[in-house]
Amino acid sequence: MNLPLERVVGYWSAGGWLLFPIGLVSLGIWGYFLRSRARMMVVLREGAALLDQWHQAGKTGSQVGMADWLKSRSGAVPMLLRLGLADVQHGASAAEAFAQREQTCLALLRRDFVVLSALTAIAPLLGLLGTVIGMVETFDAVSLLASRQGERVAAGISQALITTQFGLVVALPGVFGLARLQRMAQNAQAILAECRALALAFPGGAAEGVAR
Repeated sequence: MNLPLERVVGYWSAGGWLLFPIGLVSLGIWGYFLRSRARMMVVLREGAALLDQWHQAGKTGSQVGMADWLKSRSGAVPMLLRLGLADVQHGASAAEAFAQREQTCLALLRRDFVVLSALTAIAPLLGLLGTVIGMVETFDAVSLLASRQGERVAAGISQALITTQFGLVVALPGVFGLARLQRMAQNAQAILAECRALALAFPGGAAEGVAR
């Protein structure tokens, strides 16, 4: 066994059994972050593509209707706009129709935020639990007059320090990742609002449909 691997194994052994649940929490944090980020990126890309299509149509003088164009597009943003336009064409107010659709879309995007936030909070708490267990082990060792008293004291201190360190290190990516996802959600909300405004004003869109 090479030296780096020996150090990792020794570090893990010294931390005690609590490093396993902390490791699982770390996997959960990264899993939920990457999944939420992928969903956000899809919405941002689709919204940017839709806005680009509208601007190109405006520059070239194309009169392709937004509703007809949306029918040929797949994805969450075009579907949201299609449903919103349909609601408006059936008599619903634009503000209420699109607000409901946008809130549903954003709620789906943010549904992993609660779990990610909880996992981020759990990691340092598990580390703190390891600190308590390690200190109890240390005090037990100090109270005993045994030949291996020094080893038990060292083991307890190691567990107390390593679990705390590991819990904090695991929680940090969750804190920064959640902040990043919140910013992406704000950008997605802004893009959805702009897409909604353009869809209602585009020739062949809801504004024209209501006029008819």
